[in-house]
Amino acid sequence: MNLTFVVSSGRAGSTLLSRILHEHPEVLSVSEFFADLQGILRRSPYPAWDMNGEELWRILSAPDPLADALIRDGLGTPEMLYPYGSGRFGADTGIPMICHSTLSLLSDNPDALFDQLAGEVPSWPTRTAADQYRALFGYLARLLRRRVVVERSGGSVILVELLRRQFPEARLVHMYRDGPDCALSMSRFPMYRLGAVTMQAALAAGLPADSAWQDIQAALPQRFAGLLSPPYDMTRLADYEFPLAFFGDWWSDMTRVGVTALSDLPDDAWTTLAYEDLMRDPAAELTRLAGFIGVAATPEWLTTGRRMIDPGRPGSAAGLDKEMLAALRAACEPGTAAIAEQARRRVVQPTG
Repeated sequence: MNLTFVVSSGRAGSTLLSRILHEHPEVLSVSEFFADLQGILRRSPYPAWDMNGEELWRILSAPDPLADALIRDGLGTPEMLYPYGSGRFGADTGIPMICHSTLSLLSDNPDALFDQLAGEVPSWPTRTAADQYRALFGYLARLLRRRVVVERSGGSVILVELLRRQFPEARLVHMYRDGPDCALSMSRFPMYRLGAVTMQAALAAGLPADSAWQDIQAALPQRFAGLLSPPYDMTRLADYEFPLAFFGDWWSDMTRVGVTALSDLPDDAWTTLAYEDLMRDPAAELTRLAGFIGVAATPEWLTTGRRMIDPGRPGSAAGLDKEMLAALRAACEPGTAAIAEQARRRVVQPTG
């Protein structure tokens, strides 16, 4: 299988990229598969054990109460494309995780696609988790007549080592964005604000900030009840204030983890894509990306991609107060330096 993972910190333009890739007739653009497996906050353990199709389908078809609460309270995100209000599933009764983003990008009728999978996947034999995921990608690719699979999940840059272990044949694309712009976008985004509250709750409970969801739930301080425990009220996210530097530190931490892991891979196993470069010259960047993932950059696809891009979006952090911007840049500096060093190493190859 021709398989590529796009990894990023999130809020780096990868959602747009997944939509552009979906428009290519040969690409199966798989969106937010790791949310399907681990929940929207990526707090559940990655399912790495051997499983049969019935267990795989239980994971993929289970609802995430947090995702349902965000939809119910009007805080859905651009990745969440399910026809809320007209589809079969509703937030009050639970929407299968695979429907929010994955199936709703692949089909205008995600309920019908869900039914096709429900009639197929549970019958699969026991095999490794990675082989089950390959089988799912392959089944969808055959069903939808696509020959190249590109998976993209926001925040997946921290999963580079895991992806390499589970899918050694896959190639990776590190998509990144200017640190202050990215951190500012994170600070305004419901998923990241919820993630920040979850970190606060873990620390308040005396746990590590990256603790698993079930551990946080078991020790949840009362002041977080109703936001991080049922009955959920996601409108309370607006009550929490975080310094922008918090998101700058978070962006830097994720970026450094990913860059370090990528540096251990063979040069031909990965490449980079800067959001700003995609905005500035979409034809050149999409052509380069197409060559890397193994498809042709047809004129029709490039025209469609250009039409989907808003080149005026980069540089949003420049409008911040000078002191706030300075603090945000300082918080982002470790990640910015890591990306700069990554670029330098990609250009300057050792001589023999």
